[in-house]
Amino acid sequence: MKFILNTIAITAFLLLNSFTNKGFSLQALESNTVDSEVITGLENIYNLRFNDAESVFRNIQKSNPADLRGYFYESLLYFYKALPSRDDEMFEKYISLSDNVIERAEKLLEKNENNFDAMYYKGLSHSYRSLLMLSLNKSLLKAASNGNDGYRILSALIEKNPEYYDAYMGLGLYKIAIGFVPEKFRWLLSLIGFSGNISEGRNLLKKSLNKGHYTKTDSKVFLSIFSIREKEDEDTQSLTYSKELIQEYPESPVFKVFYSSLLLQYGFSEEAVNIADLAIEQNNFSFREEIIKAASAVKGSAYFRMNDYVKCTENLEEYMKYVNKEDRYNVYLFTLGVAYELQGNRQKAVEKYKNVRNNFISERDGELDRLFYRYAQNKIKTPLSEFDKKMITAMNLRESGKADNAISVYNEYLNSIESGNSFSDDEKIRFYYDLGVAYTYKKNSDKAEECFNKCIKLKPQQEKWLVPHSYFELGKIYYKNSNRKKAEEMFETVYSYDDFDFESFLEMRMANYISK
Repeated sequence: MKFILNTIAITAFLLLNSFTNKGFSLQALESNTVDSEVITGLENIYNLRFNDAESVFRNIQKSNPADLRGYFYESLLYFYKALPSRDDEMFEKYISLSDNVIERAEKLLEKNENNFDAMYYKGLSHSYRSLLMLSLNKSLLKAASNGNDGYRILSALIEKNPEYYDAYMGLGLYKIAIGFVPEKFRWLLSLIGFSGNISEGRNLLKKSLNKGHYTKTDSKVFLSIFSIREKEDEDTQSLTYSKELIQEYPESPVFKVFYSSLLLQYGFSEEAVNIADLAIEQNNFSFREEIIKAASAVKGSAYFRMNDYVKCTENLEEYMKYVNKEDRYNVYLFTLGVAYELQGNRQKAVEKYKNVRNNFISERDGELDRLFYRYAQNKIKTPLSEFDKKMITAMNLRESGKADNAISVYNEYLNSIESGNSFSDDEKIRFYYDLGVAYTYKKNSDKAEECFNKCIKLKPQQEKWLVPHSYFELGKIYYKNSNRKKAEEMFETVYSYDDFDFESFLEMRMANYISK
């Protein structure tokens, strides 16, 4: 799943970009001229022509110094640069430029408190600051304060002018973001002063998609992310949105990388590789290293899914050439190690396992790194067993849409798992959980329920996290079988567990599932 997060970081410039645009309240002639320039700048951004976009926005500043758009879009270019790079210099540059936008907007509002454009750009500047601070693990208090200001201003704007449709995108995004806040960070909601609602947020995004002026493209990008469902639901709406984007912007490598990552998540590994290759071919402008990095991560992960470990290592080695010290890349280093070990190169595998870092395992976004750091330490001491190898093969088959083949591989160990004490509870819970997921994909709820019920009765030492995750899987089964009371009981049981691997991620999955 980490490849999705990396790709989202790269695409955030367009994910967040166009909920930044205006309604239609400037002088008509001047507005038409600036609108045309803004559209040109946005087209450049979508196609990663950042230098051209910056020239456009600076020209707007020179020709229309009172128009906030030129200053606002210039600031966003540094938002785009700071988000994937985590570069403090880019972050500070963005903060400085967004300060300028807010100050200019406030001066306009002093003259006319109903200046809708000034409200819009001030509110969105605060919203972007909040998002960037959260993404880069900056001050939670400052992020909360900016988020509160942004939401308050945009809400006031919509109340005064309900037809300012582009603003609905910002509100929708924030509703969704707060709806995903994990349980242990819920105190943040009290600081912000409102509650999230994922379903309502999606509806607001659909409104900006259907009626917005500049926000149609970015609303579609957001919807492609926030329409992702549990895999067994076979809901491909997110893929549909993303595919439309690559058709509408055929020259955009970033849309292709994003689409390829979604294809991989949905189990279409070969197509994911093909689209990632196209992204690399078109990678001629800004973010070149980021595009290579993201596309290589997708390809390496896809080849691992296809059990082609030679091509997996080739592409993940390419990915590692472009990582920076702030990247969260433990999952890829660990996957590299496993892929080398599956090729029989234990020495190279151990080298990769030893390079897995503990730098960010205590950060808010460090869950994945923490899990794979632990896995790497175990594999340094103990080589992959035959059981491990079979589990990897079955997982890859399962996640590639071949659940029947996966179940056949799992069944090779079923009698041994059930017949004696040769397997630890850690191995058993891995086995039953993975087999349960395979049956879930097959929509065999009886078999899946049987597996997950076995999981919650085990006492693993290392894989304790699979117990609350199993309760979530049971909750989904009961929910689909219309046993809402039992489903709620399972979901509530999840919250009785604390400090386990993938805790925040599981809570986000639950929030997304319950919101549908």
